[in-house]
Amino acid sequence: MTVDTEPRDEKLAPSLGEEDVSAGGGKPTTTLREDVAAVGLDKVYERHGRIDLIPLPSDDPHDPYNWSSWRKHVLLVQVAFHAMLGAFSAAAVIPSFETFVEEFDITITQASYFVSVPIIFLGVFPLLWSPISKRIGRRPVLLASAILSAAMHFAGAYTHSYGALMTTRVFQAIFLSPPQSIGANIVGETFFLHEKGAKLGVWTLFTSLGPPVAPLIMGPLVYNTGTWRWTFWLLAIINLVQFFLYLFLAPETAGFVRPERAADGSEAAKARSVSTVKTLWWHLYFKFRRVSDDPWSQLPMEVVRPLAMAFKLPVLLPTVAYSVVFAYCNVLLTVEIPSLLGRKYELNAQQVGLQFVGAVIGAILGEIVAGTGSDLWMLWRTKRANGNREPEFRLPFAIPGVLVAAVGIIIFGVQLQNTQAGHWNVTPVIGVAIALFGTQLVTTVIYAYTVESQPAELQPRVPGFIAFARQLYAFTAPFYLEIPYENWGAAKASGMLAAVAGGVGLICIAACLAFGRKWRAKGI
Repeated sequence: MTVDTEPRDEKLAPSLGEEDVSAGGGKPTTTLREDVAAVGLDKVYERHGRIDLIPLPSDDPHDPYNWSSWRKHVLLVQVAFHAMLGAFSAAAVIPSFETFVEEFDITITQASYFVSVPIIFLGVFPLLWSPISKRIGRRPVLLASAILSAAMHFAGAYTHSYGALMTTRVFQAIFLSPPQSIGANIVGETFFLHEKGAKLGVWTLFTSLGPPVAPLIMGPLVYNTGTWRWTFWLLAIINLVQFFLYLFLAPETAGFVRPERAADGSEAAKARSVSTVKTLWWHLYFKFRRVSDDPWSQLPMEVVRPLAMAFKLPVLLPTVAYSVVFAYCNVLLTVEIPSLLGRKYELNAQQVGLQFVGAVIGAILGEIVAGTGSDLWMLWRTKRANGNREPEFRLPFAIPGVLVAAVGIIIFGVQLQNTQAGHWNVTPVIGVAIALFGTQLVTTVIYAYTVESQPAELQPRVPGFIAFARQLYAFTAPFYLEIPYENWGAAKASGMLAAVAGGVGLICIAACLAFGRKWRAKGI
């Protein structure tokens, strides 16, 4: 029997009967279960009903690949929500800018640094947390992240000076940053390749939702409580709840030994030999251990190693496209909505927060299309290529995302300029929703493509590099975004930013479509 090693969707997997019929006379020779057992994949077939899985799971029932669907998805939602909290915490203070100006005797620009400074730390420190979690496991890092973030948010609530609050903001970002890199690693350690696009999409959706959801919640909170301190008390409470959820519902996912794909008898013995090691269930929750033998002396080198992804064009160019679109959609609209819409329509903190409803709706609808849609697109392209799966097959799905995002930015600017001052109008918010819809298409496809384009040993470095590049570019954006809006007006400024985002995005994606396969073959 020949084992099909090409991944395919479960719905399209062939129905496997109990007998394998010989090509010659149609007479039963061996049962399917006997053929599967001959290559050491009998337990894989019993658990999953198929053997064309990448990666191939071990026989250990506690291997994350062998977990039940609900268990996998509970962990996915926890990690995705944790990833959202980084940007959520950074943007949570936006409705309090005017209060900061009065209480700390600062300018509105200085108040905006409470957002921009954490952004850079959210980009840099995932480079450190990823190799640490590689050694001690994902679970200890996530637990430490939750409890230390809670402590820093409580500390921020009790500060009484600009400098003290800024210091706590820095440490909040540092301790909230681990899921920015290890979140994608956990997805890869839990879900199979044919599921990765949709599951990464859930993670990226939450990451994108952080900036718009925070003002949506914190605006009414600050308005009704009359104090910015409740912003940090609520964040601390969320972190504490998160800590206990991790404690009881987040087992370790790293450190499992798995067989190579067993496609013939010679590799079957290897598959059996490494799959006989069983993990006790309580070890996943209560036993903290080294999950890797990598020496700590190599940690400094591993911290900077993801930056070497800048020399991998199938990673660099999509990351540039994503970073520009993210900055001129998510960051632009998050930072400018309070300033532009708030001033023109004379909105209070609660009303400013409600302007982010459009961004949330757009991002959610975008992920509904992007996650499952890109996986189905990939499956269709793979079938057309006779089962030959290429990462570049996924990229065309990002092109409409770039165009839609650019159109949304233009609608936001034009409608903002043309509507009457002092009379609220919904059309700029519709533009925001359209822009975030397109951004989410780009986000999901870019993350899936960049990870899939690299060999297995390099894939864990990709999310850290993307987070670093995105946050670095996003950090610079608030320092200059207001200039074109003040000098040119909302319509021209939005048109210029849309042209930059659309042009850079399309050029980078088109280059990968044309040359990505050659670059991967050459290792560049």
